[in-house]
Amino acid sequence: MLISVAWLRELVAIDAEPAAIAKALTSRGLTVDAVTDTGGDTVLDVDVPANRPDALGHRGIAREVAAAFGRRLHPPRSVPRATGAHVEKEIDVVVDDPSLCGRYTARIVRGVTVGPSPEAVVSRLAACGLRSINNVVDISNLVMLELGQPVHFFDLARLSGRTIRVRSAAKGDRLTTLDGVRHDLEPGMVVIADGSGPIALGGVMGGASTEILPETKDVLIEAAWFSPSAVRRTARGLGIATDASHRFERGCDPEAPPAAQDLACHWLSELAGGRTAPGTIDRRPHPAKPPRLTVRLARVAALLGYRPDPAEAVATLAALELAPSRVGDSIAITVPPWRVDLQREADLVEEIGRSLGYDRVPAALPSTAPRGSASPPPPIEDAARERLAARGFHEAINYAMVGAGEDDRFVPPGAPAPVPLDNPISASLSVLRRSLLPGLVRFADQNARRGVPELRLFEVGRIFLGREPGAFPEERLRAGFVWVGAATPPHWSAPPRPADPYDAAGLVEDVLALSAVRGWRRERAVLAALHPGQSIAWRDAEGRPIAWCGALHPAIAGSLAFSAPPLVGEIDLSALGADLRGPVTASPIGNLPAASRDLSLVLDRTTEAGAVVEALARVPSPAPATFAWIDRYEGPGLAAGEVSMTLRVILQPRERTLLDAETESYRQALIAALSAVEGARLRRTEA
Repeated sequence: MLISVAWLRELVAIDAEPAAIAKALTSRGLTVDAVTDTGGDTVLDVDVPANRPDALGHRGIAREVAAAFGRRLHPPRSVPRATGAHVEKEIDVVVDDPSLCGRYTARIVRGVTVGPSPEAVVSRLAACGLRSINNVVDISNLVMLELGQPVHFFDLARLSGRTIRVRSAAKGDRLTTLDGVRHDLEPGMVVIADGSGPIALGGVMGGASTEILPETKDVLIEAAWFSPSAVRRTARGLGIATDASHRFERGCDPEAPPAAQDLACHWLSELAGGRTAPGTIDRRPHPAKPPRLTVRLARVAALLGYRPDPAEAVATLAALELAPSRVGDSIAITVPPWRVDLQREADLVEEIGRSLGYDRVPAALPSTAPRGSASPPPPIEDAARERLAARGFHEAINYAMVGAGEDDRFVPPGAPAPVPLDNPISASLSVLRRSLLPGLVRFADQNARRGVPELRLFEVGRIFLGREPGAFPEERLRAGFVWVGAATPPHWSAPPRPADPYDAAGLVEDVLALSAVRGWRRERAVLAALHPGQSIAWRDAEGRPIAWCGALHPAIAGSLAFSAPPLVGEIDLSALGADLRGPVTASPIGNLPAASRDLSLVLDRTTEAGAVVEALARVPSPAPATFAWIDRYEGPGLAAGEVSMTLRVILQPRERTLLDAETESYRQALIAALSAVEGARLRRTEA
């Protein structure tokens, strides 16, 4: 917010330099981002926190300056003498819904002359970032900028029925606002209406039908307190943001409307030659009693780290016009209506702390002792994070929300529907994620567009699976990764090569090996986001999916900034349990010669190589056996849809050398077991 130093000096007797004022405000939590000399004035750019609507006007800032420098605010400007007919003879006000409008005041000023504003007013508005319109409209902005309380002027002659009604919009209501845009209104929006229908959006913007024109003579002044949530709903629903809605949304002072009326009447008399009519219409269905708060000095010491002198604390709160009184070892205050942020004891501690100076808070290291009953993170979570980091991956942290449909292709078929958010930050963050991969792929794409050709990212976080309506979603801990670029060479002298799905599968199994869970098996992945021929999934002994990885599907990767599809993978750490694998035992390298046999097989293209190995691995072997695919061929000599692959079987005896008869008997058993695999047959064998 832009604050005129010259204006501040009219509200409080302060002769300090602008830099000193800026420093004082900043030290009190109202950060001044810039101090600008405009020639005839100095302007402070104050960053007003959202919970301090009282500081959205020059008088609120002046109150802080007065407290900082030990001054008092000047009294309000004089109110002109009232003449003519009483306001209630001219107009009536009805508040239909007090939940939308807690207070509505109206006054009348007659005989105004609409014209250009004096140069001093034009300059003052320009210093605060506003453009001059005419003297009457400019006065409404002067009142708002001084008190932080918006007011609105209606042309009295253009009101229909001489009645103002504050109500919720009805279905079918329409209004053309001052900016010339016609809006269809929805129930729940705050409407100011006369006998003909809506004439303004309460707390947001006036209507064109009653705007101030050059021929306007009599003005009806509106100063009200509108519900912050109602104004926010109206402004957001129509896509309108104004200086008035900015203030009403944060909570204006419910006691400010009469003061705003007085100031408006003063300026309409001074700058437009108006005559104030006697009386004020003040509709306030439920006046609020000022709340009382108490702060314990012991609590002040506990939160600030030092114990201020009680008299000093009382004087500090008195300077902020909080009317403090000492009650034993506590201080009681009456919360002024403009301080909507003061709601609990800690808020008063903050007032004392920021007023006395944050530099008085002693420097001390925070306690490292654990507090509360929060459970430590599961061991598998830390172990997975350390293992992925050790493999050269950098940790990423993403939102737990994604856009609707963004993760559809990253979840298995039949997955629960995503859980929608009632009040999403934006359309791109409207549902809870069911997979970590969309966010990681988005990060990788952003890096690729910024010239980072190689990237390794991982995330360990929770995904959310919907249950029946009204129930909390199921949270599951996952580890996900995205891999773009070269593989880790097995040796420093090895030439670099691009990472492939086998590297991704090795990374997944590296993490799976951390868990005490065993018996998992591999199968073809069915995720729509993965390349169907370059992906793999894992299931546990009970058939539940626990991990999947592979190359990103070309249909997805093609729309992103990758030169080649990146590798992605996701591991369900919740399915692995909390127990880590016990100590790894090492066996000595065998010193006996190994025996190997190659099986040359013909497979249907639909037959999974893993199914072949799984069937053969069940055959009892005379020594520990390993299987490795060493060759693949398709072309002449094979029928359409057939592939020839060679499987090498290696037997590594531990105690004695195998006899040829034992090896041959095992080979024949493998051939017999092969007949049970659909789509697989022996082509030839080689010893």
